Amino acid sequence: MGKKIIIVGSGIGGLAAGLLMAHAGYQVDIYEKNNIPGGRLSSYEKDGFKLDFGVHVISRGAKGPVGECLARAGIENAVQFTSVRPVVSFEGNTFRFPHDLKGMIPDEDFDGVMRFMQDCKSYTEKEIEELEGVTSKALLNRYTQNDMAHTCVSRIGSVYCALPSWTISAGEFIRCMTWEAAARASGYPEGGCIAITNAYLEGIKKYGGLLHLESPVEKILVENGRAVGILVGGQEKRADIVLTNAGIKTVVAELVGAEHFPKEYVERIASLEYSLGCPTLRIALDQPVTDIKMLSSFGQDGVRQSEYFDKLKKGIMPNSLNLFIVVPSNFSDTVAPKGKQLVSVAASMPVDVHPAILEGINDKIIDTLEQKGYIPDIRKHIMWTDFMSIDFMKNYAGEDGCIIGVGQSSTQMGENRPAIKSPLEGLYFASAEAGGNGVGIELAINSGMEFFDKYGRHI
Repeated sequence: MGKKIIIVGSGIGGLAAGLLMAHAGYQVDIYEKNNIPGGRLSSYEKDGFKLDFGVHVISRGAKGPVGECLARAGIENAVQFTSVRPVVSFEGNTFRFPHDLKGMIPDEDFDGVMRFMQDCKSYTEKEIEELEGVTSKALLNRYTQNDMAHTCVSRIGSVYCALPSWTISAGEFIRCMTWEAAARASGYPEGGCIAITNAYLEGIKKYGGLLHLESPVEKILVENGRAVGILVGGQEKRADIVLTNAGIKTVVAELVGAEHFPKEYVERIASLEYSLGCPTLRIALDQPVTDIKMLSSFGQDGVRQSEYFDKLKKGIMPNSLNLFIVVPSNFSDTVAPKGKQLVSVAASMPVDVHPAILEGINDKIIDTLEQKGYIPDIRKHIMWTDFMSIDFMKNYAGEDGCIIGVGQSSTQMGENRPAIKSPLEGLYFASAEAGGNGVGIELAINSGMEFFDKYGRHI
């Protein structure tokens, strides 16, 4: 029998690592606290509609880490994607960034944006690494200080990394943007996001791995300065290594315990900041009423992003919300009953947003969709709505209910990013919280592949 690995959590980072380890001949056991697998990359059914946990478009589709990891495990074409080209909207008027900014901003600022974009494409990896500690706002300021230009870049960055421009790492922003542009394969998976999770799980099971649902890990066992297994359901489960997909703060402070790590490591992990939160409204419609596939929108209130966020934290509702709109049923006809339509809308904001905002956000999302002309008269066709709050995500996935995990900020990338190998022997991380690069789901998969390449294959 091969060596055994226990994986805590079935988020896609853990599944990626588990798939590669199972394919390499290791015994893989995955323990998931919830009754469904996949973490933020999961779906559930309601009245014939398939609802995703989150609002997703996969940055590089099958050409990115989703397909790469499956291919490395000998699984080809397991997930099919319908592609889409990203579109931005200001006050209901859609445009393509950056070229359609011409005429919307002064010529000198447009020229600055174009130089910014061209320079981003030309950076070497070493130059990108040198920009990891710079914010995208600070970098763009070298080219233009125009508010509209900055808001466009900030909105794109918030879709990539769920952070505003004044915190997001410019180096990471450049990676995400240039990788996506090179692949030209952004898309949505046929059958909903659960199709990706299922493809990975089928591969893990094919190679002998096991998934245990409704099995919350109570403790990670440590003996003689090494992680040796877990406590689950009151029983000890032993393994050669423990890989965790759970939130790194919870793992260090609770599942393992601070006493097993160096003091400076514990302090560093405790100080990490998460990405933005994302209240999400899924809307079931009685008929197709929009041809939108994906749209990132902002209104006049959101042009100065920092002021927009300040209002939200103070409980001042903007006239319209900045939204990320995905219509899954326009990608896949299997996520909604025939003749119906499913709309998913995310309104990213700080996880510590004022409670008054969340109380009125459902109506404000629908108001924005109607008033800005994204989906006129949507209220006439609503069958029901399903709201996923920040608190719900906090209970479901932890990490304060944020969108991704540890934020890809200028102070948390490069050497400041939590490492995949922990200071405790036998304990590793594979998630959107340690190692890796890229957009959301792809970041987590990259973390899983990085674990396998650096450590897993050699254990």
